[in-house]
Amino acid sequence: MLFSQSFFNLHYFESELKSKVYLSTKKKIFKDISSKSFGFLKDIYCDNLGEITKLADHLRNFENVLFLGTGGSSLGGKTLVSIKENFFFKDSSPKIFFLENVDEWSISRLTMKINLQNTALVVISKSGETIETLSQFFFLKNEMKEIDNFKKKVFIITENKKSTLKEIQEEEGFKFYEHKKNIGGRFSIFSLVGLLPASLAGFEISSFREGGKLFLKNLIDDESFFDNQFFSTLCLMNLYKKNYNISVFMPYSDRLDNLSFWYRQLWAESIGKNRMGITPVNALGTVDQHSQLQLYLDGPSDKFFTFIFEKKKKFNKKLDCSYGEDKNFSLLHNRPFENLLIFELRATIETLKQKKAPLRVIELDEINENAIGSLIMFLFLETIFSCYFIDVDPFNQPAVEEGKILTKEFLENE
Repeated sequence: MLFSQSFFNLHYFESELKSKVYLSTKKKIFKDISSKSFGFLKDIYCDNLGEITKLADHLRNFENVLFLGTGGSSLGGKTLVSIKENFFFKDSSPKIFFLENVDEWSISRLTMKINLQNTALVVISKSGETIETLSQFFFLKNEMKEIDNFKKKVFIITENKKSTLKEIQEEEGFKFYEHKKNIGGRFSIFSLVGLLPASLAGFEISSFREGGKLFLKNLIDDESFFDNQFFSTLCLMNLYKKNYNISVFMPYSDRLDNLSFWYRQLWAESIGKNRMGITPVNALGTVDQHSQLQLYLDGPSDKFFTFIFEKKKKFNKKLDCSYGEDKNFSLLHNRPFENLLIFELRATIETLKQKKAPLRVIELDEINENAIGSLIMFLFLETIFSCYFIDVDPFNQPAVEEGKILTKEFLENE
């Protein structure tokens, strides 16, 4: 197994494993998995990695690759790239940038710093009507209008249907790649949308998909495996009935920071409907021990906690904490630097346990493609399981459409 879970202050929910709602939800999930009802399940078995790696190889001819997209069109790829890319500076070749917002200050600064002559644009919008993505494209098109062979530097990923972006692609002759209709943005990480930037960054996309398949195989082959993995999910949904309506997702690894943002969208857009839902809060250990932990320990008892860390130690660099004459900071002197991260995690967990806070700890054997693929598949299915539990559709986001309509009205009436 590529990751394991431990549970604390949740033992009183063990009897719920025999409840009618759990058993019926479990049966429904098993049926959907067996029939590959979800688009991402069809995609994970799709034989299209050659096409993805071929495009990634072509994009390596550029100095910079800009991915234009927002929400599910960017967060998945960004999550996978950050596992490979240096946390402090961009050391990949080509340099990969994700343009997610429509703040002209940021985009202008980027265009001034990079060589636009040797830059490719990958424009991603499932609907082909995402106004932020379209505006980013037109802004960059204006900036790059004097660039040689501009048409050969733009790649469009959208559904193969009538839309503004598809019309632009056809009129301008840009290269087209299909965004599968049955895969929503937040569930697209195993598809071209997530795997293209990942492959470009050197992420082993075949191992990533294999990790997802392995989790599914274990789930189907061993019913007790399902109960063990989804026990915490069952607890979370029962806690929701007791007004625990906040879920804190807190990895202790810089490389998993973007995973928490990806998870936040997955959870919020899937379960937040019909005046129901659990609010996801993302945090990063140890950073947010100094910004959020006070609230968690001494604020309202309305939170469920998920901590994620890597078991395998990669470094053994010991600190020399000597200073002055024959003095040293004895707590850290001659100890491995990486130990501090784990000790702080242990202290946080133990303190929350003493406060009777419900929590789980997900321990990755190692942060690699296999393990992340397995974890992502679990988080997908956990989200869907939770939605089924309270009878909401995990795949739509009707309220978001209202804001999109109003934005267009404001623009038309300006």
